[in-house]
Amino acid sequence: MNILEEANRATSKERQLDYGHPSENMEHIARIASAILGKDITYKEVVAIMIATKLSRETHRHKRDNLVDLAGYAWVWAKCEGEE
Repeated sequence: MNILEEANRATSKERQLDYGHPSENMEHIARIASAILGKDITYKEVVAIMIATKLSRETHRHKRDNLVDLAGYAWVWAKCEGEE
């Protein structure tokens, strides 16, 4: 299975059953982060931070999971924007 197939599998309907629709999940995380930080955080910023986390980890040490998650978070961002 290639990285994109693996990311697709990881973000499939089963994952959505666990966490809800990606846009709802990212909005929820944004509300929590906003409360913690005392300033408004958008879902786009949440996804960007998740991508930054994976980029940082990959820079430190290569792990296939980082690349799979990067592809997955790109899909989540697109899904939140109403794209597929």
